[in-house]
Amino acid sequence: MKRKFVKVMFFGALALSTVTYVGCKDYDDDIDNLQTQIDAVKVSLEELQTKVNSGSVITNVVKEENGITVTLSDGKSYVLTNGKDGADGKNGADADVWTIGEKDGYWYKNGVKTEYKAVGVDGAPGADGSAGEEGVAGENGKYYVPNKETGCFDIYQDGKLLEATEISWKTAASEGGITAVLNGNVLTLQGVEGAPEGVAIDITSGIALSSIAFIPDVVSTDVPYATTSKPFYHIESYLDEAKFNASGKFNAQKDWGKSNVVALNYRLNPEDANIDGKTVFGFIDRKVKTRAAGDKKVLLNVDETKVSEGVVTIETTINPNALAQNAEYNIAALQAWYGQKPMTSDYVHATSSKIDLVLADSMKTKEGDNAAITFYKREKSIKNGESDAFIKQFVALNAAVNATFKYDATIDLKDYVGLYSNDKDNWLAALGFKGMSYEFLIPEKYLAEDDEKTNQQWFIVKEGENIASNGVIKVNPEVKNGTPAIGRTPVVRVDAFLTSNAGEKKLVASSYIKLEITETSQAPDEQPDYGIIDMSADKEADYHKLEDGVEAFTNDYDRDNVSMDYQAINNKIYGTAKLTSTTFWNYYGGVDHKYNVLVTVTGRNDQEQTIIDQEAEQSTDVVINDPSGILLNIKLNDDATKTSAIKVGINNLIKTQNYYKNVDGKGAKYSVKITIPSNDTSHGDIVLQQVFYVKEECVAYTYNPLYYNETYQSLADGRTYEDCIVVKGQENSGWEMSSVVSEHFENNEAGEDIFTYYNTVNNVSALQFQWASGVTGVSPQDPFSTDQTVKLTEPMTERDAVKKMTYQVTLKNGEKCNFAYNIVFINPFVATNATGIKIFGNGIGVNTGATMPEVLVKDNEGSAIYSYSSTALALSDKAINTYKLSADMVSVRYAFVEEGDWAILDRNMSANSELNVDATTGVVTWKNEGSTLTRDYNLTVIATVTFKDLSVVKCEIPVTLTKEAIR
Repeated sequence: MKRKFVKVMFFGALALSTVTYVGCKDYDDDIDNLQTQIDAVKVSLEELQTKVNSGSVITNVVKEENGITVTLSDGKSYVLTNGKDGADGKNGADADVWTIGEKDGYWYKNGVKTEYKAVGVDGAPGADGSAGEEGVAGENGKYYVPNKETGCFDIYQDGKLLEATEISWKTAASEGGITAVLNGNVLTLQGVEGAPEGVAIDITSGIALSSIAFIPDVVSTDVPYATTSKPFYHIESYLDEAKFNASGKFNAQKDWGKSNVVALNYRLNPEDANIDGKTVFGFIDRKVKTRAAGDKKVLLNVDETKVSEGVVTIETTINPNALAQNAEYNIAALQAWYGQKPMTSDYVHATSSKIDLVLADSMKTKEGDNAAITFYKREKSIKNGESDAFIKQFVALNAAVNATFKYDATIDLKDYVGLYSNDKDNWLAALGFKGMSYEFLIPEKYLAEDDEKTNQQWFIVKEGENIASNGVIKVNPEVKNGTPAIGRTPVVRVDAFLTSNAGEKKLVASSYIKLEITETSQAPDEQPDYGIIDMSADKEADYHKLEDGVEAFTNDYDRDNVSMDYQAINNKIYGTAKLTSTTFWNYYGGVDHKYNVLVTVTGRNDQEQTIIDQEAEQSTDVVINDPSGILLNIKLNDDATKTSAIKVGINNLIKTQNYYKNVDGKGAKYSVKITIPSNDTSHGDIVLQQVFYVKEECVAYTYNPLYYNETYQSLADGRTYEDCIVVKGQENSGWEMSSVVSEHFENNEAGEDIFTYYNTVNNVSALQFQWASGVTGVSPQDPFSTDQTVKLTEPMTERDAVKKMTYQVTLKNGEKCNFAYNIVFINPFVATNATGIKIFGNGIGVNTGATMPEVLVKDNEGSAIYSYSSTALALSDKAINTYKLSADMVSVRYAFVEEGDWAILDRNMSANSELNVDATTGVVTWKNEGSTLTRDYNLTVIATVTFKDLSVVKCEIPVTLTKEAIR
């Protein structure tokens, strides 16, 4: 960046707390690294100003014996004093330089850090690792601002003056003193010759920052704020050797805060604004009234800051103890301080999850393992000593070794240890935790059980210096040729530490690592990798064909069971390990000969979900009949005369792809793994696996082809419906609009209807039909499975009625298959078109016409049902014999359609004229009181024929009032 010096300003009254927020990286070393003393030349302030304005840059400001020495980029230096002659040697002796410390934000006097905070936030950790430092200067966001008038500091908070102090910052000019204060981009000088009111030199360069804004990736689900894209985690407790119970067991200590580091990105505006090392970043919280009075910790702390291409990345830690119960208070804003003027961002919501940690074997544990391989965990304090008996509480003499090394080589245990979270299936380092360290100690005694009580510890020493962090172990040089150490099994204690967010080193885990000294090299990477051994090919099961219970599994006739007989056991287990059944367990399963059974299934989110995670001993016949539908029977013997066998299977309690993910279209994927761990590096772990895919298609039952229409267009509303059963009603002590549900579906080859079939088919526990939500005018309304008849509860008024039916099949595993179809009820009766009648409208007096003879109702087959015969309407033989209708079940009502010409006549005819239709006889009466109709008037009479509880048919009968008179 091109260096540029803007101006020198004289002030009669100088406001030291008012600065412009800018930065210039070229001044990082110019002001703060005050080291070189040069021969000063007294010049007037005007001469210095001329130099600066001509392009020279201030490269150094330092307190010297004669005052403040200012060095310019041209190599020349100038001494600024209060104007005394210096004859007594005191000229400028009391000069002081005040600067604001990079990152930590404290005032520094002549390069020495004071206790006074210059900014209102806590900055990034210093060299000592501290963070969130409180003290008198930084308490609750308070900071100290120089007051020119008083020469003392004032205390501010949130930009407001709180109180004045008597803490002096300005050296008395009467004593030959001169004071320089670098506050952001302004260098202020007091006590300089020729400027009794002080001088402010603006070293502004570059573009000023106008705002900072959080770059959100994720929106919180708890509060309306953005949140971090990666989660915060914290470790809740640590160990203290001095804190234990009566039995010596550690009491977990929780009075600390340790979290991972999460990167928060903030956009700078403008993106090329200057941000240099003097910029102090820190977080401020939303005010929380309910927080304990003694808790002054902020929610978030700055761990490290990086600026690139207009974005500042704040590596951030969280204080879990500062989290409030109310989520809306767990928000924090970033502040950037350049000098004593802050720039504040928007709020970000933050929370943290507690996770576990274990001291894991990093050679045998891989990222993603849901259970880390560990050493022998020390659970008690060594405060009262670490005797042989104490150690054997945790690592027995015959316990399996953790690692081996050759007698003439070394082993670096730092390569074997790491902190792992079983909660997150990952290493703490990968989760963003920092500050891990490990210390290695060789205990004094670990005695064998021979007559001499041979001390295993004598055979090893640390290579090089015996410092705690040195984990390099070798055979004791006192052991001649090293060969007598072969076969010895000493132990090394490893203590794991984490540095808290406040920089305090805390013990978090401790274990014993058991070593074996070998004749040949057995490096960890030489352990054979046998891979995963498939018990058989993957099994794809049709859920409906799975057996019930354990009988089929026990009797071994279920095709979905997998058995490893003695031949498979010998080939796939003993043959792979190149051992016999009698020697196998000498090298596997540890001291207790244990193995692990792990059953997982792929969830809908692609995450493996654990169903069974069980450890068993070889001497136990393991029989598992899990409620999840997994069946296992494992017999692993160490006697050549006894048969080992492994059988795994599934039954109808197992869930299908309707519950878990459908993997590759094969159904739910289950993986059964049996892991027999090796005791050393000479053999690999034996991992047996069997994969099952379980699928239930949930296919709808086949519809009855006599009733089924794939699509149907309603005559009533014109809509098209799919999967329709069309019914016309049935005779049941009279015709009714009902249907038997079982008739909607095709009988199977055995002649069984849907109810009979589902009552006997494998793996179905219930079949239930129910009208869809919102369907009205039907019965029964409640869920039903035994009553197979459904019907309309009201007579049909339209040509058809479409009602949605649902049915649900409940499987033995609790899953439900849901289906739906439409039942279309067709109105059995239809009105025919009437010819109509004429009435001579201009006839004087009363003119009548009968509409009853025009009434005609037929069924959908075209047969007459109700029509006029001689003198009255009557039911046909088919109506009586087939539809079981009787005269008392039919009624007719007549009425005009009151619109069109009817409305004109009704509105305009004379007072004594009359136009009506008899509601029961259908006779139309037109009484003309002298009106002359100039045209024909076309009317319509509706004859509503009601067949009780069955159908309502409307017959339209045209009626014409002619303009003719009676002839």
